[in-house]
Amino acid sequence: MADRAWELPATGGTILDRWPDIAATIAPQPPHHVAAVAFHPETGQLDLRPDSPAYATQLRLITA
Repeated sequence: MADRAWELPATGGTILDRWPDIAATIAPQPPHHVAAVAFHPETGQLDLRPDSPAYATQLRLITA
């Protein structure tokens, strides 16, 4: 980030904007059923909102 002179809030926006591409690399279904709602650059936490309990369970299974 420093090499490209990116600001942290801009990085967070990029992550939220690119969520469908990021999620598609993990599994084919999440981009359509899980929304990225917030990114906290100070902690690196990405907040996700699944559209059903089944997708919430799937997220728990694929997260490290």
